[in-house]
Amino acid sequence: MIKALRTSSLGDILGIGLVLFIAVFSLILLIAPSIIVVIISFDTRAFVSFPPEGFTLRWYAEVFEQTELVGAMWTSLKVGLMVTALCIVLGVPTALACVRGKFRGTTALSVFVLVPHMVPGIVLGVAVLFAGALVGVSPSIWLQAVSIAVFIMAVMVRTVQSRLVRLDPALEEAATNLGASSFQSLRTITFPLLLPAILAGAVFTFVEGFDNLSVAIFTHGFRDRPLPVELLALVQYTSTPLVAAVSGVQILLAILALVAVSMSIGLDKVNE
Repeated sequence: MIKALRTSSLGDILGIGLVLFIAVFSLILLIAPSIIVVIISFDTRAFVSFPPEGFTLRWYAEVFEQTELVGAMWTSLKVGLMVTALCIVLGVPTALACVRGKFRGTTALSVFVLVPHMVPGIVLGVAVLFAGALVGVSPSIWLQAVSIAVFIMAVMVRTVQSRLVRLDPALEEAATNLGASSFQSLRTITFPLLLPAILAGAVFTFVEGFDNLSVAIFTHGFRDRPLPVELLALVQYTSTPLVAAVSGVQILLAILALVAVSMSIGLDKVNE
C-alpha cells in the first residue's frame, strides 16, 4: 500500500514537472524572437547581426527622422482607430443579438461572424480588392479599415459575448419591472457591466488594425501605406537594424496597450 502511494506521488511529481517544462519551453518560443529583435535594434553595427557589439539609440532616432516611416505610423494609427470604432459600433450590437436575441438564427449569426476570421487574411484581402474593383471602389484608407474590421470583427464579438453570457438577465428584468424602458435598461445596466469586455476588445482590435499586413497589403492606397506594408518594403532594400527598431516600436505599443487595459480594468475582470 505504501509502495503504491509512493509510486503515485512520484508519478504526480513527474507529471507536474513535465507540464511546467512544456509551459516554460512554449513561453520561451513565444517571447524569444521578440526579445532578439529588440536586442538587435540597439546594435551599433550597420547590419543585422546577433549578438550585438554595442549599445546605441541611433536606429530609433532614425525611425522618427524618416518621413515615410512617420507617415506610415500615422496611417496605421488612423486605421487602428477606425477599425476599433467600426468593431465597437457593429460588434457590440451583434454580440447582444447573439446572446440576448429572441429570434431564430442566433446561433447561425454567431457562427457567421466567425467566417471572415477563419478565412486567411490574404484571401480576404484579394476578395475585397476584386469586389472593390467591380463596384468602382479603389484601394484607400477607408477600404483598408473596413476590410480589416470585417476580418477581426469576431474578436470584439466573442470578447463581449463571453462577458454577456455571464451576466444575469434578471438584472435587466428587474430594471424593466421598476419602470425602465429597454433602452434605459441597456444604457444603465448592461453597458456599464459590459464596459471591461468592450475596452479589452477595443485594445485587441486596435492592435490588430494597427499591425495587420495580410489584408492591408491588398487594400491600402498608394498614399496611405500603413506601417506593416512600409516595413515589408523596407526589409527588401535595407539590412540595417532600422527594421528591428521599427519592430521594437510596434512591440512597445502592444505592451503599452495591454498595460493600459491591466491598469484600468484588469485583465482578470474581462470575462468575470
